[in-house]
Amino acid sequence: YQEEIQELNEVARHRPRSTLVMGIQQENRQIRELQQENKELRTSLEEHQSALELIMSKYREQMFRLLMASKKDDAGIIMKLKEQHSKV
Repeated sequence: YQEEIQELNEVARHRPRSTLVMGIQQENRQIRELQQENKELRTSLEEHQSALELIMSKYREQMFRLLMASKKDDAGIIMKLKEQHSKV
């Protein structure tokens, strides 16, 4: 860390102050853009996770119904569930 600071200070001595300020401003813009992109990606991830949770909940519900129907050996219910599943 100290070596990096020394390198930056050495570079700063040889560059005009305005060049350094412009470089810092550009880096700040890039950081803000990356932070915004990160926020959007996090929101998108949360939405996808919610959708996946809903899909998995419906899937587990259907599998439970199918399991219960197969335990009862009721062919009519099994066929009905299969038809519903194929429509989804």
